[in-house]
Amino acid sequence: MTTMTPTLSPTITDQELLALERQYWDGIKDRDVRTVGRLTAEVCTVAGATGASVVGPDSIKKLIEQATYRINSYRIDPKAVHVNRLSDDLVAIAYGVYEDLEVDGKPVKLDAFDTSVWKKTENGWVCVLHTESLQGDPFGRDRMLVHSSS
Repeated sequence: MTTMTPTLSPTITDQELLALERQYWDGIKDRDVRTVGRLTAEVCTVAGATGASVVGPDSIKKLIEQATYRINSYRIDPKAVHVNRLSDDLVAIAYGVYEDLEVDGKPVKLDAFDTSVWKKTENGWVCVLHTESLQGDPFGRDRMLVHSSS
């Protein structure tokens, strides 16, 4: 007798999930606080190089309005997209992304790897977790200052 592992019926396709992720990026790039607020869960964990925090629709709007950076463009690498269906209403997406930014008035270009977890609610899909890791040596050796001895 063969045991079948049940597969989750997709309530959102990979393409729809990637489109949601791009909507979020476009909202931040365009400083469209309405879209970003709508796509952010009441409790959304964000983690990156500056630390971890919890935001909600109102606080993410304020962060975008007060941001000292601007996304000029971004490109999600379609070959580096991975989707993990955790349940019918919870899906994770991870991908590589190239960002062209202006930070404190200066141009910055970077490659990173991002992960978002999306949850289906009665009002649609919202982001409950987002992380970003800059591409590079996992131990930071490519960013260490070189000290010369005198």
